[in-house]
Amino acid sequence: MKVQKRCVIIAGGDVCEKMNPSQELILCADGGYRHALAQNIRPDVLIGDFDSYTDTLPENVKIVRYPAEKDVSDTWACVEYAVKQGYQAFEIYGAFGGDRIDHSIANLQLFRAIAEKNRNAVFHYGKQKISNINAGNSERIDADRYLSFSVFALSDICKGVTIKGAKYLLENAELKNSFPLGLSNEVTDKVFAEISVKEGSLMLVKTKEK
Repeated sequence: MKVQKRCVIIAGGDVCEKMNPSQELILCADGGYRHALAQNIRPDVLIGDFDSYTDTLPENVKIVRYPAEKDVSDTWACVEYAVKQGYQAFEIYGAFGGDRIDHSIANLQLFRAIAEKNRNAVFHYGKQKISNINAGNSERIDADRYLSFSVFALSDICKGVTIKGAKYLLENAELKNSFPLGLSNEVTDKVFAEISVKEGSLMLVKTKEK
């Protein structure tokens, strides 16, 4: 599989962990700039309508300002900006939480939109990492790093879903996004568990052991 060019996006939801933005492009979506400041991270670009971050904007950082009345969220606008710069994979912090559940739902829809374009994303949320597995691909879960995991259908239907090395196994199964059959599984193999899908896109939620 071709390696996709990856960037970091810091959104305005909860950031419960130390960020490690080692990628070459760092974007902040509006209020996400507060998280960057709190962890001494210098973003390359600030994007949004700036209804959340109302303090003085920095002079040495590129600003891409959107009108308040627009069709996409600030985080979605960051993804669109990154795609135009040639990026196809995304590390996103602050996508969930805060006092606006509608923004969390919108970011789940963004997650699905990324997968539908055969791109990849990792959403960070405290001890959990949320990633997508697209058709024909697989992902391994290291037994010494993660305590548990869940698998959900991002597409309406996912076919050929196989789970190995786990408490609950699947072999060439079908998952639907209307029923959470893959909720709460555990890695039982001493090395790793492995999840694969033949058709559709899966959401994998991994929980760190420590």
